[in-house]
Amino acid sequence: MNNEPVAWIRSGDDQLSLVKGVDDGYMVWNPLYTHPAKTLTIEEITEVSKEIFKGYKNFYHYQINFARAILKKASEKS
Repeated sequence: MNNEPVAWIRSGDDQLSLVKGVDDGYMVWNPLYTHPAKTLTIEEITEVSKEIFKGYKNFYHYQINFARAILKKASEKS
């Protein structure tokens, strides 16, 4: 997983850049969006799918509910 910054912001004038500029001691480039992505294991996805589809007869009609449940589960991870 690539957890490198996706953008940089320069202190002093708040200039944004997709590449890190040179720190000159006065205006320093600070990374943005450096937090790791939240992911789910296959076991966690299976757990959610079993809960969501336990009473469903047709998977196709409930894909949206499944996707929302997966996103909710991922957002609960720390």
